[in-house]
Amino acid sequence: MPDSMIRTQITALLTSQPSDALAAYFALEHDARRTRLTVRTDARGRAVAFVAVCQTGIDLFRPLVVMRGDDTVALHTALHEALSPGRQYLFSAPVTLRTDIDQVANLYSETINKIYTLARPDFKPIVNILVQTNRSPEGLLRVGIRARDESWAAEAGTTWISSRYAEVYVRVVEAARNRGLGKSVVSALSAQLLDMNRIPLYSVAEDNIPSQRLALRLGYRDTGGWELSGAMSLR
Repeated sequence: MPDSMIRTQITALLTSQPSDALAAYFALEHDARRTRLTVRTDARGRAVAFVAVCQTGIDLFRPLVVMRGDDTVALHTALHEALSPGRQYLFSAPVTLRTDIDQVANLYSETINKIYTLARPDFKPIVNILVQTNRSPEGLLRVGIRARDESWAAEAGTTWISSRYAEVYVRVVEAARNRGLGKSVVSALSAQLLDMNRIPLYSVAEDNIPSQRLALRLGYRDTGGWELSGAMSLR
C-alpha cells in the first residue's frame, strides 16, 4: 500500500489536539523517505494501532518512535513488527499507553511532560536587540543570544514544524541563567512562529517549574495534555 494511503488510514487514530501534535507530524507529515509506518487493522480494515519509526535530527543514532493504539494486542504486534529487539529508540506516547508499552519494552529516562500552547491574543512579547535568528536548510528556526566569547549563552529553536504546530525548545548555559535570556529567545521564536500561522507548542517536564514559569510569563497556556517520552528497547 502506498505511503499516502497508509497515512490516510491512520488519521482516525489521531486528533487535532496539542497532545497529538507531535505524533501527527511524525506519522503524517515527516519526510516519507525517513519514516517507516507499521499499521494493524481489524476485520473491517479499520486501523486500530500504528507505530512510526522516524529518522530525525534529534538523535542521529536512535530513531524516534511514535505510536497510537485502540487495541493492546494490535499495538504489541505493531511494536514487535516495527522495532528491532535490543536496539534503543527514542519514543513519545500518551501517558495512557505506558502500561501497554512496558509489557513489551524496557523503558529508560522516562519523563512526563506537560504541554503548553500560545495564542496570539495571549502573547506577552519581550524585545531584546541581542537576539540573532537563523534558519536551517530543513526549514527549522533557531534564535539565540551570544556570550562575549561568541558562544551561545541562550538559544531557542524548533524541533519540528507541522502544517499547524511547531514545537519549541530552549537552552540556557548555567552561567547565563536568571538573567531573562531564556525568556527573550523563546519570545523572539514564538513571535516568528505566530507570524508563520503556526501554534507554538512547548513541552516541558512536569517537575521543571522554572521552565513552566517561563512559558506562562510569555502567555503560554497549559492545555491539560500530557506526553510520556524517553528511550525504549524491545525485549
